[in-house]
Amino acid sequence: MEIAFVGGSESVLGFNLAGVKKSYAANTEDEMISKINEVMADSGVGILVLKQADYNRLPKRLQEQLSESIKPTVISIGTEHSTEMREKIKRAIGVDLWK
Repeated sequence: MEIAFVGGSESVLGFNLAGVKKSYAANTEDEMISKINEVMADSGVGILVLKQADYNRLPKRLQEQLSESIKPTVISIGTEHSTEMREKIKRAIGVDLWK
């Protein structure tokens, strides 16, 4: 299983340097939605990484689809406070690691 990233051009460069081969630049909402759908259809991707700010700009329906996705697992990262990763880990292993 591979890791994929969808986001702005600057972030894509960083993920490429970190060894993530499936990094896709998407600077508009339409590009973001298109690339996310492409990654979601790729059976080789196990984890999809998005910036929290980009995730927050997506349509609510797509956000719900991504938050419920098991394969690939969708993780949003960034400086904004989010309990999403905590909840996903808790669901996956049955233990709250932050307690």
